[in-house]
Amino acid sequence: MSTKNSYIFVLNKANYLIKNKYGFFSLKYLVTLCSLFTIFNQIDAQNSLKDYVSPALKTVQLHRNDWPLSYPIIRLGSDQTLVLSFDEPGSQIKDYYYTIVHCDAQWNPSPLMPTDYIQGVPVNPITDYSYSFNTTMDYVHYQLSFPNLSIRPLISGNYVLEVFEGPTGGKTVLRKRFYVNEPLVKIESYIRNRQSSATEPDYQEINFEIIHKGLSINNPVEEVTVTVMQNGRTDNVISGLRPRFFGGDRMDFNFTRETEMEAGNEFRYLDIRSFRFYTDRVEEIVFEDPFYHVSVVPERPRFPSSYQYRQDLNGRYYIESDTRENPDTEGDYAFVHFRLFCDKPFISKRIYINGALTNWLLDSSSEMEYDPVINAYRTTLMLKQGYYNYQYVMVERGETQGEVFQLENSYYETENDYLILVYYRKQGERTHRLIGAEVINSARSLQGSGK
Repeated sequence: MSTKNSYIFVLNKANYLIKNKYGFFSLKYLVTLCSLFTIFNQIDAQNSLKDYVSPALKTVQLHRNDWPLSYPIIRLGSDQTLVLSFDEPGSQIKDYYYTIVHCDAQWNPSPLMPTDYIQGVPVNPITDYSYSFNTTMDYVHYQLSFPNLSIRPLISGNYVLEVFEGPTGGKTVLRKRFYVNEPLVKIESYIRNRQSSATEPDYQEINFEIIHKGLSINNPVEEVTVTVMQNGRTDNVISGLRPRFFGGDRMDFNFTRETEMEAGNEFRYLDIRSFRFYTDRVEEIVFEDPFYHVSVVPERPRFPSSYQYRQDLNGRYYIESDTRENPDTEGDYAFVHFRLFCDKPFISKRIYINGALTNWLLDSSSEMEYDPVINAYRTTLMLKQGYYNYQYVMVERGETQGEVFQLENSYYETENDYLILVYYRKQGERTHRLIGAEVINSARSLQGSGK
């Protein structure tokens, strides 16, 4: 059954039950039907579902309820929950609704009916919101915790959380990926570094074996695929990995170059938990009625330089205010000005500021413009009080994957997180399940160097 026919089947079935079993139309269910049909039309026009954040929304975070710096991964059937939060400048409450969409390993919507992967009501309102208090910038803080009594995933795999205006699938304002893990395999992994010359980046190679004791996999090359992600970056993901060797209950993913990534450098940082005191990365804080403005200390490419370890958040951030008890609604905003000084612009290259502060997106919201007057790339971001990590990324025009070597340098000693995701699609099944997920840290897993 095609994706479109699946949705039509659901609509017709729900329509029949409402009219014939209950004898009346429930407004709630009618709204749900309209929402599903509209959302389907929007989804059907796309290939893979990528993260998206409307320019109107700020400080978008999705993480485990008990771990604000975590990847958005929960275990199938557990009581673990994810928390989505975001701010919208202004004082008007918006009528936001959300749904979840199951995807295959490549993030294409699965050809499943919502009833195949959702327990509960597919479309629900976001009802938890609060006004900012005693801030220079008014905003509304929205928060959603799920799975909840209204909606719960039934199967493992990749999911997209979609937030849109109005109950009938209006304009999408937010799309975030998350994972539901069904831990059926064990992942044994290590990282091998590759040290290069001074004019080339160092690399980290992720090697691993998958032990599937108790799970019968008849054709591993066709049924198993693995994805590796570095920190939270989405531009340099390695996907579609198949086992090199397999036998018994083990699959070997020890490659030569297929799973290596540019090691990069420790992330730059910015501490703006206070708008009263200057931290070491802040050049100036001024209040220009009605907003704060923060100028970051002028920066330059870190090439050439030598490696220096500094503990970081691997590109993430957390919200905190030095004078407020509840930063969710009492944290203030500022326009933060970044400048990356270069003697001349890079020809045929685009420069971006990258990290969770820009939702790991390399697009117009994170791109920097070259200012020939001061010989620097510059951009301004609206950021909430907190502690931030970021890096500068270079992308060849026409390409989508960034590299950091020329702006940040690249050392094999750099501490990175790598997320290994194991997908399984048994012959005859319509989509992938996520049967293993593990975070490996390079600082604790390095196994010698090679050239």
